[in-house]
Amino acid sequence: MNKPRSSFILFVLLLTGCSVVTRNAASGSFKDAIEDNTKRITIERDFSIVLSMDVVHMNEDVRKAYADEYSKLYMLSEDEKGKMLLQQAEEGREWDAFYLIVYTAPGIDSSLDSKDSIWKMYIESGEQTESPVSLEEITDQRELLKGFMPWISSWDRVYVIKFIKNGNRPGGGMKFIVTGILGKGEADF
Repeated sequence: MNKPRSSFILFVLLLTGCSVVTRNAASGSFKDAIEDNTKRITIERDFSIVLSMDVVHMNEDVRKAYADEYSKLYMLSEDEKGKMLLQQAEEGREWDAFYLIVYTAPGIDSSLDSKDSIWKMYIESGEQTESPVSLEEITDQRELLKGFMPWISSWDRVYVIKFIKNGNRPGGGMKFIVTGILGKGEADF
């Protein structure tokens, strides 16, 4: 047997003795819940994209699927999972929350949380237009979030935006709006 061939066989044998199991966190019911509750808003100017925003509505389905998936990944006890589900349900009763995964073209400021931001966001239902009560960029838990939403790239900025829950919305439907001097985009939820 020649030396390169025997080295290759030894290498393959060594690899087969070691196994690493990897898993994409965005799987099963969580992935389905995210896909069903995400809308993309694209704003173009002069035939170029100036803003691309994935808007993920953190509704009851997404919150429950997140708690289930998190519990599986981190092997939480039933008691810990129950506490997490209660926390998610409480937040869902108080807020209409959205994750915003934002990409802007080079040279265009993408900081949504700045008081000088060129973008403003609202939700609209019927005749009502509501402003957010909070908007924060996620930096500390970005890697955790990327595990659940693997399409987040290094060029994206991720935010969580919250609106006061309003049970008086006609039909429960709402429109998420991003607007600014460079254009306007909408997504129906």
